[in-house]
Amino acid sequence: MKTISLILAAVLAVSLAACGNSEQPATKAYADVNVIDQNQAISRDNATVNARRFAADVYPNLDTRVAVQSDSSVKKDCRFGDGWASGEIYNAKTGQLIDQIKCQTNGNGKGIYGCLPTGIFKSKDYAAEDGRCNTEINALEKFK
Repeated sequence: MKTISLILAAVLAVSLAACGNSEQPATKAYADVNVIDQNQAISRDNATVNARRFAADVYPNLDTRVAVQSDSSVKKDCRFGDGWASGEIYNAKTGQLIDQIKCQTNGNGKGIYGCLPTGIFKSKDYAAEDGRCNTEINALEKFK
């Protein structure tokens, strides 16, 4: 009886050890997805802050609404993206599209409050960053 108990305990220990190893990659994959989701949300929030400031400065006499996407370059192999997000500015009363813009997700030093109309953005040297992983971005902190 003791022999059977010892054999069962050994088999159980080996089985549990094997299970522990297989859970590690799944946990890491889950953590990667969380980081990516979080960084996409932060990039959208940051670009929205910049877009609202831009709209208020460029269209001071107009009630505006902004719609901004997250940085589409934020992916598993590019956690902080390219640093740019696309957005649109609308007349809040009529819903009419006023402008299409590109906004920084990690700062506000380029353009007006980190945003430029898409046409002007395309004429800038840094437009080449759009769609390419920006390895110079080491963190993505939410604007205050």
